Amino acid sequence: MTVGGLETAIDELAPFVLAEEWDNVGLQVGRRDRPVNAVLVALDLRGEVLDEAAARGCQAIVVHHPPIFPTLTSVTDSAGPAELILQAAECEIAVVAAHTNLDSAAGGLNELMAAALGVFGTAPIAPNPDQPDLGLGRIGKRPRIRLGDLLAKIREIYGEGEVTRTGDPADSVETVACCTGSGAGLIDAVRELGADVYVTCDLKYHDADRAGQMSLVGLGHATVESRAMRRWSEKLAAKLQPDVGVHFAETDTDPWSPPR
Repeated sequence: MTVGGLETAIDELAPFVLAEEWDNVGLQVGRRDRPVNAVLVALDLRGEVLDEAAARGCQAIVVHHPPIFPTLTSVTDSAGPAELILQAAECEIAVVAAHTNLDSAAGGLNELMAAALGVFGTAPIAPNPDQPDLGLGRIGKRPRIRLGDLLAKIREIYGEGEVTRTGDPADSVETVACCTGSGAGLIDAVRELGADVYVTCDLKYHDADRAGQMSLVGLGHATVESRAMRRWSEKLAAKLQPDVGVHFAETDTDPWSPPR
């Protein structure tokens, strides 16, 4: 397979047309005619991720968070994403980003998160204008459960130190919404859709006021997306086998550390 073939395979799993207008997805570093026989999947591009890709003999890295965004104006040996992009190019390691297209896609990160929470019959919170059955976030039903019991399940999945919440643990919840990544911007839409609880990341103090009577559950951004990316990498592996090996990065790219 070539880098171009890898890009096409990702497009078939998570069509790039689903990406938000502000996003930057697809091939970001590399030549489409270069051969690929091993791919590393990671949440972010980091120096340690490049080292791991090289050690595993990978010719390409698939990341969720695009290293090239509008704020990047040059590719030099300065610190930050520019240096990483330059290193990838020098090492001839291609970099492909699958971001909000992967969040919105069928079988993408939001559907994987909903499935982990036991939510079924899901619909997007923010439907794509051209494909309204797809889009950002997911909302659906799960067997009625106490909020406290749902929190216990969430802690089993994501870890004890990652969970914050509003609402009474004794409250009964059935309609559950979720969004990987920074989902605070969808709080108003989720509330209007009638969710009992909204599970997402990067929540702030005043988001609780916007939620009204709807409970919020806040999780760690990297924890949620890394788990979903690991599950999705299995779908990518199944699509690329037997020609290309797919590995999920062992490198932890989360810049935030839990309290000790």
